[in-house]
Amino acid sequence: MAKLLLDKKRLNILKALEKRLNYCFRDISLLSVSLTHRSYVNENQLLLASDNERFEFLGDAVLGLCVSDLLTKKYTDFSEGVLSKMRASLVNVKPLAILAQNLQIGSCLLLGHGEEKSGGRAKDSLLANSFEAIIAAIYLDSNFEKINAIVKILIEPFLKDDTLHYQYFDYKTALQEFCHKKYKTAPVYTLSSSHGPEHSRIFEVEVNIAGKTTQTGKGKNKKEAEKQAAKKAWEMLQDEN
Repeated sequence: MAKLLLDKKRLNILKALEKRLNYCFRDISLLSVSLTHRSYVNENQLLLASDNERFEFLGDAVLGLCVSDLLTKKYTDFSEGVLSKMRASLVNVKPLAILAQNLQIGSCLLLGHGEEKSGGRAKDSLLANSFEAIIAAIYLDSNFEKINAIVKILIEPFLKDDTLHYQYFDYKTALQEFCHKKYKTAPVYTLSSSHGPEHSRIFEVEVNIAGKTTQTGKGKNKKEAEKQAAKKAWEMLQDEN
């Protein structure tokens, strides 16, 4: 891997990024490579610099492992299929681009003139790829334990509002399995009301467990209302038990 010579201005940019990453490189040239786009290398071949594409490849794998580790420890009741969907939603372009924007990675990139003029510093795909390359750089500079801790800090804000939990967790199945085990019966869902104009009706569903109305849920369709009711009932039963 060819190392790009760093002048004082470039070094200051990298040092500022280190602070935002909360990580100090032993070999800061790794960070420099992770921020070097192939368009820059193609236009500056005499520098014999390396681009970040190999780092992107490695970073994608390291990031996937770190996110898998986080999800399996946080969501112990989720199936492999659900965890796979959650991981895919976390390591795709949009959330990684958001993380890159938060870290101001765009301003640190080395781009060719053409990529610069086309707005490369703000492209989601380019930012996401650069973020993956930085993950690889930190991994190569340290170890898995260190990068795993950093990824956890960066990714956890996406999980705090439980949006992914609600989107992917099958509350109806979980409630049904719980009821079969404890009450030897299945929950029963009943449409109690619907109101509003035809194009935006709101449905309300009751879920009955062992002959008792346990919770109600609302949604834009019966399926969503049932899921809301199942979520409330499942969480209530978990608290009671």
